[in-house]
Amino acid sequence: MLFQTFDDKQHCFQVYRDASFHDNLTEDCTATWSYAPYLKDKNIEYASLYVGGKSLFGVCPIYWQGELQEAQGKINAVLKSVKTTGISLNETCLYELIPEHLLVNIAVIKNKICEYVFREYEKPANYEHMLKVAKMIADIKHRLLSLDLNKILRLSVQDRNTYKLLKRNNNYIDYDQFKAVTGRLTTKPLSFPIMTIAKKYRNALTPTNDWLFELDFNACELRTMLALLDQTQPLEDLHDWNLKHVFKDAKDRENAKKRVFAWLYNPKRKDDEISRIYDRKKLKSLYFKENYVITPYGRNIECDEDHAISYIVQSTAADLLFEQMYKIWEFLKDKKSFIKFCNHDSIMIDLHEDDQYEVNEIRQLFGQTRFGDFKVNCLGGKNWAEMRKLNIK
Repeated sequence: MLFQTFDDKQHCFQVYRDASFHDNLTEDCTATWSYAPYLKDKNIEYASLYVGGKSLFGVCPIYWQGELQEAQGKINAVLKSVKTTGISLNETCLYELIPEHLLVNIAVIKNKICEYVFREYEKPANYEHMLKVAKMIADIKHRLLSLDLNKILRLSVQDRNTYKLLKRNNNYIDYDQFKAVTGRLTTKPLSFPIMTIAKKYRNALTPTNDWLFELDFNACELRTMLALLDQTQPLEDLHDWNLKHVFKDAKDRENAKKRVFAWLYNPKRKDDEISRIYDRKKLKSLYFKENYVITPYGRNIECDEDHAISYIVQSTAADLLFEQMYKIWEFLKDKKSFIKFCNHDSIMIDLHEDDQYEVNEIRQLFGQTRFGDFKVNCLGGKNWAEMRKLNIK
């Protein structure tokens, strides 16, 4: 049975089912438009995942678009007027602010669109993986950040503008799992800009618990490429390993690192020493077919030949991080510590002192991937700008 909910905050639960409103779900409630944290342990199908995160308007048949536009427009008008009163939408349940007949109108049209999606769209091959990502980023969104913005008040115009931006934006991280074609996360407008904030301002982000604990894959994209080529993962730092086993004349680790990345995503760049180990031609033959990249995580991404290597490696590396992140998320679900955010090749845990003796198990869990053991770098600190390397075996 289809149902619709009206808010995604954990404490705001109201459901429209059987043509009326209820405070609970029944076992026959099996499908809705999108995931919310209070649906975490329910066996439910989500139409928004079937359509790759497209909006209601993006998939609505033309003959219902007027009905949807009218229903959504009236709700938006109510919310706009509510904002002028100073009521915080982050602290108030939406259904308490919107007249019931307007909620009925939007629920009815959402049900019709869901029926259409489940009838006309095939379930994606990576549906379960996308649902795991949706669960994690919803959990992250509903944990307010601990910020000390006074730390970024300096003298320059850039400092003042950054301060104003962060004051204006929401005090939480709101990821978009569908905007990037490779599946990498971006942040939505008004989210805390976790992916793009300059390093010099990271000291504003502090732990809610006792300290920050960061897990970072060593040379994640290069290791992913080795894995896709079915090669053994070196246990040492991969750039040091490249210096010894790939290059004959690289001056130092930094030189080796710059050289391999300058080559990796430039299809016109030639380097026989690198190609001997990191075989781009073989990689394309395995994962690039008829203008589509097909990854081990069930993603089919349309692209041209010049972008094939970057799409294969970056998409697989992103999904690998999500897969390992989900293991940690599950491990921490009954603990005081929690995943604070992920950022490219790393995840940040807001660690409670009660869980400090679990860090070795967490590191091992993160590093044990479907492609073998990946080397993991561990960092700890009292703010994101002052992280120190931790020697965790």
